Amino acid sequence: MIVIKTLLLLFVPFCFSKSAEVTFKDVTFKGFSVYTEKFKKTIPSGNKLVDFLPERTVYDAIEMKEQHIPVLTEGSLADLDQLDELVIEYCDVEEVESGAISNVPNLRKLSLKGNAIKSIAKDVFSHLGISTLDLSLNQISTIHPQAFDNMPELLNIQLADNFITQWNPEWLKNTPLLTRISVQNNSIEKLPAHGFKNMAGEKKYGKIDLSINLVFSHNKISEIDPEAFSDLHRINNLWLDNNVLESFDENLLTGIKINDLRLNKNNIKCLDGSLDKILKAETNHIDSNPFDCNCLERIKEWSNKKKNVDFTFAEMECTAQRIKVKMTALEKRLKELKGERDVPKEVEEIEVFETKPKNRAIKYIRF
Repeated sequence: MIVIKTLLLLFVPFCFSKSAEVTFKDVTFKGFSVYTEKFKKTIPSGNKLVDFLPERTVYDAIEMKEQHIPVLTEGSLADLDQLDELVIEYCDVEEVESGAISNVPNLRKLSLKGNAIKSIAKDVFSHLGISTLDLSLNQISTIHPQAFDNMPELLNIQLADNFITQWNPEWLKNTPLLTRISVQNNSIEKLPAHGFKNMAGEKKYGKIDLSINLVFSHNKISEIDPEAFSDLHRINNLWLDNNVLESFDENLLTGIKINDLRLNKNNIKCLDGSLDKILKAETNHIDSNPFDCNCLERIKEWSNKKKNVDFTFAEMECTAQRIKVKMTALEKRLKELKGERDVPKEVEEIEVFETKPKNRAIKYIRF
C-alpha cells in the first residue's frame, strides 16, 4: 500500500502538469551580413534562437519565412546583440508573448508580416529600440492601449491589411520620432477627437526635420471628428482615399501645413465652405467622387487660380453628363419634328395635280 501511494504521488503531478512549450521545432532560419547570406540552420527543437547560432559568425539580419511557429514565447528572441534586422514572415505566428524579444540593443527593424496574430498585448514591443515595426497582413482586431508605448526610436509602424475597426488616441505614447502610420485596408469607421495627440510636437532625426504621414486609405471611414488632427501642425501625407466620406469640414486642417491630401474615391458630392481651408495642401486629390457638376465647376474655377487639384475623371464624368443631357434634348426635338411631318395613318393617298399635256391621266403619288 505504501509503495502504491508513493507511485501515485510521483505520477499525479505529471498527469496534471502542462507540457513544456517548444517554440522552435524543425524551424529553418538564415543569417545575413550586409545583405549576404552567411549561414542556414535548422532548429530540431528548442526555445531560444541564440542557442542555435553558429559561433564566431558575424551577422546583422536573421530571417525565418514560411515556417511553423505558433507562439513566440518569452525569451525566445533574446540576447541577440548583433542583430539589426529580424524577419519572421508567413510563419503561422498567432501570439507574441511579453518579453519574447528582449536584450536586442542594435535591433532596428522587426517584421512579423503575414502571420495570424489576432491581438497585441500590453508592452509586447515597449522599450525596444526599433525604428520600423511591420505587423501588416495579420488578423489583428484588438490592440491594448499600451501595446506600442515607450518606443523612443520608432519612425514607422505598419498595421495595414488587418481587421482593426477603431483608432485609439491612446496608442503610441512616448514615441517622439514616429512619423509614419500605415493602417490601410482595415475597417476603421471613425477618426476620433485628438486622434493623434501622441504625435504632437516638432520631430527631428538628428538635424533632419521630420513630418508626419498618415495613411488611412481603403477603410470604412465615414466620420472625422472636428478635432481629429488638432494636435498636429505639419502633415506630409494625409491619405483618406477609398473610404466612405460624404463631407470634409472646412476647419479640419486649421493651423496645419500639409503637402499631399487624398480624398479621392469617397462619396463626396460637394465641398461646402472655404476651399482655401479645405484644399490647402500643395497637392489635392479629389477625383472619382460623385460630385455635383455645379460644385465641381466652382472647384475648377478656384483651382485655376490657387492650388493643384486633381479631378480629371470627375470633370470627364460631368462633361459626359452634359453631353448626355444635350443629346437627350436633341433626340426629343428630332422626334417632335418628325411627328410634325408624319402623315396620319388614315390618309393613304393624296391627289397631287400636275401641269401636264391634255388627255393625260391624273397621277396619284403615295407618300
